[in-house]
Amino acid sequence: MKAPSFLKLNMEVNKKFFPEILLENEKAYFAHLEGVISSVDEYSSLQITHTESSYIFRLAPSMPKYNDLLLEEILKLHNIFRIKLDISKSIKSTGTIVFKIDLQN
Repeated sequence: MKAPSFLKLNMEVNKKFFPEILLENEKAYFAHLEGVISSVDEYSSLQITHTESSYIFRLAPSMPKYNDLLLEEILKLHNIFRIKLDISKSIKSTGTIVFKIDLQN
């Protein structure tokens, strides 16, 4: 039996302006990031935008109660990989988690 089209069954990920070929390290990173996020909030929405100098991530949790745990898990993951993040300070007011990874460093 097929679920109605209005039901969101899993995390939505939109990738914008991605290169046609990704490095294996980038593929592994994105798989880990998506896994961490979906383990906390399987109905969240993630937009990843590639620019010449960075990746910009916009994560919209399905419910505000997931914000703190998502942020905690994202920080843990990036600490493990030793990746420096530039995190938006407007998480509480906008309800979304926005962060950037600089590709120049």
